[in-house]
Amino acid sequence: MPVYGVPPSVFRNGGVAGPAPGTWPRTPVETAIVLAGGGNRGAVQVGMLRALVERGVVPNLIVGTSIGAINGAAFAGAPTLEGVYLAADLWRRIAARDVFPRRRFHGTWRFLEKRASVFPIEGLRGAVAAYLRFERLEDAPVPLLLIATRLDDGVEEWLTTGSALDAIMASAALPGMYPAIEIGEHRYFDGGVMNNVGISAALAAGAKRVYVLLCDRVDAAAPSFSRPFEAMFAAFSLALGARVRRDLANVPADVDVVVIEQPGTAIFDPQDFSKTDELIEQGYRAAREVLDEYDRGLRVGSGRGTERDLVSRLRRVGAASAARRKDQRDPNAASRADEVPSGSTE
Repeated sequence: MPVYGVPPSVFRNGGVAGPAPGTWPRTPVETAIVLAGGGNRGAVQVGMLRALVERGVVPNLIVGTSIGAINGAAFAGAPTLEGVYLAADLWRRIAARDVFPRRRFHGTWRFLEKRASVFPIEGLRGAVAAYLRFERLEDAPVPLLLIATRLDDGVEEWLTTGSALDAIMASAALPGMYPAIEIGEHRYFDGGVMNNVGISAALAAGAKRVYVLLCDRVDAAAPSFSRPFEAMFAAFSLALGARVRRDLANVPADVDVVVIEQPGTAIFDPQDFSKTDELIEQGYRAAREVLDEYDRGLRVGSGRGTERDLVSRLRRVGAASAARRKDQRDPNAASRADEVPSGSTE
C-alpha cells in the first residue's frame, strides 16, 4: 500500500544515507566490530578491544559512533595490541581541560547563551589528530564506517570516504557541547542522535559475526535525576537503549552477535577522566567473560539458522550482564561458581 502525504524521498532507505550501491564494502565482511557512543565511559572499549585481540578476533569492518568513532579509528589504524596500547595512551593523556576547556567566566548559564556550543572542538580534534594513522577513511588498514547525524534533513549518514579527522569530529560532535561540523555542503552532529550502536551498518555490510562494544547496558534503566535537564538526558538514554533492543531483536538467524556491556551501573560526570584505568580494566574483564561464554557455545556445536542457534545467541547476548546482576543481588552467588560461569582465568 502506498504512503500518502509525503514524497518517497523522505523515507527512502529508512532515512539512512550510505555508500553508493556496489562501491562498498570493497571486500567481503565476515567479522565486524561495532563501537557504541558513551562519552568518557568510552575508555571501557579499550579493555574490550584488548580482549578481542588476545582472543584472535580479526575484523573485516569497524563501525563507530561518537566516542566509538574515536576508539574505532585508533584501532583501525593498528588492529593489534599495539593499536590497543595506542588507544589506551590517548585516553590516559586526555584531560577535561583539553576537550572541555573552561574560560575565565564559566557556569551552567553558558548553556543558555546565544552561541553555537558551550565548548570549541579544537581541543578534541587536536588530541585525536595526534594519534590518527591515516588521513582518509578509505585508507584505513581495516575498513572503517563512521555514523553521523546530518542536520540539513535529519538523515543518519554512514561515512566511508573522505577526511578521516573530519568524519570522526562529525560523529563525535555532541549537540550543545560542540558546534556542528561542516563537511562539503552538509552539517553534522553526533551520530548517537540517530544510531548510537551501529549494528544495522554491520549487518548491511554482510557481517556474519558482530562484536558489539557498549559503554552501557542493553537493559539499563534511566539514570536518576533531580533537575529538568537531567530528566531530558535520562529520556535520551532510554531512547538509545530502545533502539539497541529493536536492532538486536531483528538480527537474522544466520548471524552471531556478541554483546559486551559495561559492568556496573555507575554514571560518571561527563567531564571526569580520572577513572580511565578502572574503566579499561572493567572492559577487559567483562569482554573475557562474554567471549568465554561465546566460545563454549561454539564448542557445543549449535548450527546457524536453527531455532537452537537463535536461542543460544540471545542467551549469549545477556549472559554476562545477568551473571553480574545476580552477583550484586545475591551475596552467596560467588560460592556457587558452577552455577554462574565467570569465564575469567585470573
